[in-house]
Amino acid sequence: MTVQDQGYDNIKLKLQTLASLISRQLAVSHALDMTEVETPLNELKTRVLTDRFKLFVMGEFNAGKSTFINALLQQEILPTDVRPLTAIINEIKWGEKKKAIIHYRKSKNSPVKPPQDILVEKINEYVAVDYEEHKSKGKKNAQQQIYESPYEKLELFWPLELCQHGVELIDSPGLNANKTHQDITENYLSNVDAVLFVLSCLELASETEIKTINNTLRANGYEDIFFICNRIDQVRDKEREGLRRYGIDNLAPLTNGGEKYIFFISALDALEGYIGNDRDLIEQSGIQRLEEALQYFLVTIKGRVKILQPAKQLKVFVRKAREIIPLRKKMFQTPLEELKKREEASKKTREQLEKTRQNIVQRVSNFREDIRELVKSKVRHFYEDLAQKIDFWIEEYEIQEPVNLFSGDVFKLQSAIERVVEEITHHLSEKIEDEFTDWQTTELQPFFSNRLEDLLREIDEKAGKFLSQVEKARLDLIGGSPSGSSFNVDEVEHKISPLERILSAASGWLLMDFASGAIGLTFGYKEMLKSLIPQLIIGVGSILLVGFNPWVLIPALLSGGLIQGLLKVNATNDKIKRKVSQEYVNKMRESAFAQSDEIAKTVAAKISELQEAINKGLGQEIQGLSNQGSSISKEKEEKEFDVQQKLQELESIEEKLNGIESDLDELIIQVAIP
Repeated sequence: MTVQDQGYDNIKLKLQTLASLISRQLAVSHALDMTEVETPLNELKTRVLTDRFKLFVMGEFNAGKSTFINALLQQEILPTDVRPLTAIINEIKWGEKKKAIIHYRKSKNSPVKPPQDILVEKINEYVAVDYEEHKSKGKKNAQQQIYESPYEKLELFWPLELCQHGVELIDSPGLNANKTHQDITENYLSNVDAVLFVLSCLELASETEIKTINNTLRANGYEDIFFICNRIDQVRDKEREGLRRYGIDNLAPLTNGGEKYIFFISALDALEGYIGNDRDLIEQSGIQRLEEALQYFLVTIKGRVKILQPAKQLKVFVRKAREIIPLRKKMFQTPLEELKKREEASKKTREQLEKTRQNIVQRVSNFREDIRELVKSKVRHFYEDLAQKIDFWIEEYEIQEPVNLFSGDVFKLQSAIERVVEEITHHLSEKIEDEFTDWQTTELQPFFSNRLEDLLREIDEKAGKFLSQVEKARLDLIGGSPSGSSFNVDEVEHKISPLERILSAASGWLLMDFASGAIGLTFGYKEMLKSLIPQLIIGVGSILLVGFNPWVLIPALLSGGLIQGLLKVNATNDKIKRKVSQEYVNKMRESAFAQSDEIAKTVAAKISELQEAINKGLGQEIQGLSNQGSSISKEKEEKEFDVQQKLQELESIEEKLNGIESDLDELIIQVAIP
């Protein structure tokens, strides 16, 4: 067994240990009649057992991305012909048998087709387009074909060693495909563990690559980026050191890992070395240093997160159970008639708690509606500002391939004008993307941050008061503080914020950052903002930018009578610029209201998720209070009820709970202090 195998197996073993602890907690919760926590505990267990390391591989066409993935997998799985371009997302996962499943895109006019099994030998027909074929047959260019592809992604299951360790590789379309940016930000970035960005040493750190890194990755809060500088073997020996220095100087500031996350390799040498079992060629390729760094990152850093995050959430459920035991002891010792009186009296308290819950949820709902309108207004102002800037951008832009009536363009004027229209449209789209990135940093992010921080601080305070009310209601049920427990909510919650406790009911929603691996790390609204704000910004950008995608705009411009009008007036290049600018602004203003509405709905939907999670958590606390009173009254009504037996059972349950907490603390220490 290799060191890599041991690292992954160690993580797997700890996750299985954690899943076992959750099962034990489920049994304890069931014994304590805490039925309200069983669903979130089961969801937590499922997440622990099914979580995978996800590696997102991206890069421009012809950087050697597919060859690099094959080298990582140590087999030639993906097609690597220099002509095809990956057209859809490919997800490569573990499977004992080779299998391929194609997924269809959503369609506005018809229901989504169900996933379809396809022959592994024919995956190239679904995942790639061929530039040369499209050129020779006079079809729309390959980029447009990507945009119109009916397929969303391909799942490829393969018996690969790396994937058997719980690693999934996500292969994205070449970045030359503008639609890729939307797919990346909308569907994948918030869920991946690392980005592997493949560049070619023959054109290292190009302008478009740097723009993608800054605008698509870093602007959305993602900085765990591994830079794979491929094809180092094709650089002359005497030029390699200078190239390395250039790459490090330009790329190191763009990743959390700095120089440690930059690798110069030959993916082809690595692949051929693995296939031919040539250890010298593998070592020479430089891929082993990358594999070691990646394994350390996944096992030591991300693996820690995957354990500590659910482990701390399990802590919440352990503490909830610990609160219930002294409560049940006291209630078992209370005469049935007295208990029923207290339970009846507690209904008023529960009614007040229900009103408090509704008020808190309504506060989030009001915030959601307010921010929906504010976002709508902000986006419309952004559109209007853009419209005013376009004339200036057009005026200063110099066409790179202008129409030249003294050359062959005079015989193919329409295609020459179309060429200029496409060039100008691309230029404007790039300017708008840059403008959005600046707007996102200077306006959108502070806007979300300030308002959400205020909201979450307020909800955290209200949740604290709510939990104090719950505590008082418990004390009312037993007629005072139970022996052996201070029942001080501030002490019980000294390591867990009220909001975290409430959100523990929604096991998949908690947004915690445990990268530091610190024990007893306090989670609160400020930590939540680190994950919530990028998700909101991604939602805005994925809708706004697709509206300016050249592969959307160009067909609209070319089919709208623009070319015919320009032909009639025997247009000069300046006239083409002005006409395109005018059409661009018109289409922008036409779509401004619909786009701003859609963006506002997307933001509101994300806030609705928070609202629903809070509602669920508050309701769970009230339900738990009701469950305890009714379940114990029911038990005491049984003829064979024996107080001493019930107290002994609680002692046994408490011992089991102590064992769970002790084992959980030991696991946390093992993971947090490697």
